Amino acid sequence: MPQKPTYKVRKILASNVRRERMARGWSQEGLGSKAGTSQVYISEIETGKKAASVDMLEALAIAFSCEPYELLRPSDI
Repeated sequence: MPQKPTYKVRKILASNVRRERMARGWSQEGLGSKAGTSQVYISEIETGKKAASVDMLEALAIAFSCEPYELLRPSDI
C-alpha cells in the first residue's frame, strides 16, 4: 500500500519562506509583488495550506536571490 504524504517538504518550504521574508523585513504583500503573486497566496504557502508550484518556487528564489533548492533545505542542516 502506498505511503500517505506527510507534507514535510511543504512545511519546510513554508518555514523557509516565512523566515527569509521576515529577515528582509518584507510584508507578505511585498514578497507577493516581487514574486508576481498575491499576498493571499504567499500567506497560503507560509501556512502550508497550499503547495507552491515549481514555477512559484523559482519566482520565490529569484525574489530572495537564492537557488530554489535552498528554500527546500531543512533549517537544521
